[in-house]
Amino acid sequence: MLTLMCVGTSLFYLELPIMHFGYFILHLFSIANKNIIIDFLTYKHLNNIVILHCNRPSDIIYIQKLFYKKNIQVKTLEIRSNNTSYQISSNKSKVGIVLDTSCDGWSQIFTSFVTENIFKTFIWTIMTDNLSATAHVLNQQPIDIDSDVIIACRNGEIYRLYEVYNTGYYSNGTYKLNEVGFWDNEIIINKSFRRDLSGVILKCPVVITEKVENETYVDYLVKSRKPHIDSLHKLKFFTMLLYLQDMYSYSYDFKRVLSWGYNRNGSFDGLVGALQRQEADLSGSSLFFRSDRAAFIDYIIETWTSRQCFIFRHPKHPGAFYTIYTRPLTPEVWYCILGMLVVSATILGLMFKLKTQRTNDAESSFSLAILFSWSAICQQGMGIQSRTMMVSMKITILVIFVYALTLYQYYNAIVVSTLLHESPKNIRTLEDLLKSNIKAGVEDVLYTKDYFTRTTDPIALEMYSKKIATKNHYNFFEPSYGMALVKQGGFALHVDSVVAYRIMRETFTERENCELQEIEMYPPQKMGVAVKKWSPYKEQITYGIRKMFESGILRRLKSVWDVPKPPCVSTPDSSVFSVSLREVSIAFICLIVGVILSVFVLMCEILVHRVNGKRVEFRN
Repeated sequence: MLTLMCVGTSLFYLELPIMHFGYFILHLFSIANKNIIIDFLTYKHLNNIVILHCNRPSDIIYIQKLFYKKNIQVKTLEIRSNNTSYQISSNKSKVGIVLDTSCDGWSQIFTSFVTENIFKTFIWTIMTDNLSATAHVLNQQPIDIDSDVIIACRNGEIYRLYEVYNTGYYSNGTYKLNEVGFWDNEIIINKSFRRDLSGVILKCPVVITEKVENETYVDYLVKSRKPHIDSLHKLKFFTMLLYLQDMYSYSYDFKRVLSWGYNRNGSFDGLVGALQRQEADLSGSSLFFRSDRAAFIDYIIETWTSRQCFIFRHPKHPGAFYTIYTRPLTPEVWYCILGMLVVSATILGLMFKLKTQRTNDAESSFSLAILFSWSAICQQGMGIQSRTMMVSMKITILVIFVYALTLYQYYNAIVVSTLLHESPKNIRTLEDLLKSNIKAGVEDVLYTKDYFTRTTDPIALEMYSKKIATKNHYNFFEPSYGMALVKQGGFALHVDSVVAYRIMRETFTERENCELQEIEMYPPQKMGVAVKKWSPYKEQITYGIRKMFESGILRRLKSVWDVPKPPCVSTPDSSVFSVSLREVSIAFICLIVGVILSVFVLMCEILVHRVNGKRVEFRN
C-alpha cells in the first residue's frame, strides 16, 4: 500500500508496509537500462520496489508493466528539485535504493530522508557517467564501512561496479573507492571483506580497578607484575585486541574506566555507559551477557566463560573435634553401650551384695561395680580383693571382658582409620556450606557485589547476611589475602577459579590441594565482546575473533593465561598421613578436666574429713 502525503507544494512522505521479502526503492534513470535493474534486483533478492523517478508518466507505466511481468511489485514517486522529504518505514527488512545522477538535485536527496542512518538502513546503487564527480559527492556523506553503496559507472554497454565506504567517518578513517565487478548482460560482483581499516583509531575503554602508578595504562596491561589479578579481563582480552589490531591495521585510544557498567538511576556507568553514550567504539574488557545491558549496547560474539565458586579446604571432620570419637558409632549404639554398662554394673553390684552377706567382704559397693565395668570397657581391668569369688561372678566378669574386648577392637580400628585416611567430603552444596562452621568471604570485585544486590536466591542472601557482610565483619578481600585464609583452613573464598588456581600453584602444598572443595553459588557466566549501537565494525570484529577461534589462537591464549587446577596425586609421604594436635585435643581436654575434677573432689574430701574430725574431738 502506498501512502502519499503532500503539505503545501514541497513536502512528500512515503510510508510503505514492509513484508518478509524486503523492499527496493528505484529512481528511474532510463528505460534502456532495464536489464541491469532487473539483474541487480535479482542479485539482491528484492522483489518489491518503489521508483523515485524524474521520467514521463508514460515511461513509468511502461516500467511498471515490465516489472510486473517479472513478478516485481512497483510503486512510483516523482523526485522534485524543491525541498522534498521522504519517510520510509523499513522495520527489520533491508530497503534498496537505486539513484541516477542524471536527475537534477540528486546530490540533495541524501538530506531529504527523515530516516536516520540511511546508508546503514538502505541498499544503495548509484548510476553515473562521471565516476570522479559522483565519488566526490559521496565523499562528504557518512558512509561507514558496513554500508552497502555501489556506484555503477557506464562505459558504453558495460557498467563498472565500485564499492564506496569510509573506514571510519567519525574516527579519522580513509575514504575508499574499490572496483568490485561489472555488468555485461549479467552482474559479476566479487565479495569484498574490507579488512584494511587504514589506521582508524577506535576508542576503547578498559576496566582497571587497581591503582596504577608511574606507568601508562598500556604498560600496566602489558607489563603487569600481578598477572593473577583480573586476568580474564586484563590479559587474555587485551592480547586478543592486539591480534585484532594486527589483522585490520587500526589502533586503539585506550581509556580507563573503574567498572564494567551497572545501572545507576536509569543510566549505566563505566564501560557500558561509555558505549551507551557513543563515547567508545569497542569494549576493552570482556562483559557478562546481561539482558539489561543488551538494550543499550550490542553483544557481538562470545569469547570465554568465567567460573566463580567458593573454594575452601574441606575439614577432615566437618563437625566439632569431639566427633572424631563419637562418629564411629551411631547414637543408637552409644545408647546400647551405656545401657549395657548400667546393666552389667547392676548385676555385678547385686552379686557383690550377696557375697558380702556371706563373707562379710568390705569391697561390695555399687560404685565399685560401676568402676569395674567401665575399666573393662576401657581395657584397663581392676583387681577385686576377695577371699572367695563365686562362679557366677567369674562368668559375669568374663562375659564383660569379652564384650569389652570386641567393642574396643572395632572402635579403636575405626578411630585410627578416621584419623589417618581421607574422610568423605559431605559439604557439597551452598546450603551445606551455610550450615557448616566454616567462615566465608568473597573476592572484592564489583560484579560479585552487584550479584548480591540483584539475586533473589534465599540461600545466597542468607550466606551474605550471616557470613559475608555481618555487623562485625565485611569479608571482601583481595584474592591473594583471601586465598591465604583458605590455606589456613576453616575459610571459604568466593573467587574466580582461574585467579585462585594460579595462587594455589604458587603457595599451596599437595596435601592442601587434595583437601580443596569447590561449590558454585551460580553457574559459569559467558563473557563476550560488546560494541556501541549501530557500530560499523561489528562484522570485522566478529569475523576476526571467529578466525582466531578456528586457528586456535584463543585456545592458546587460554592455555597461557588460565592456570589449570593443581592436581592432587596421593603419595606414600608420611606427612600426608600425620595426625595433628587439634585432632587429638579432645583426649587432652578430657584428661585435664578429669585431673581438675579429681583435685576438686580431693579438696572436698579433705575438708569433709577435717570437719568430721573436729566434731569427734568436740564430742569427746
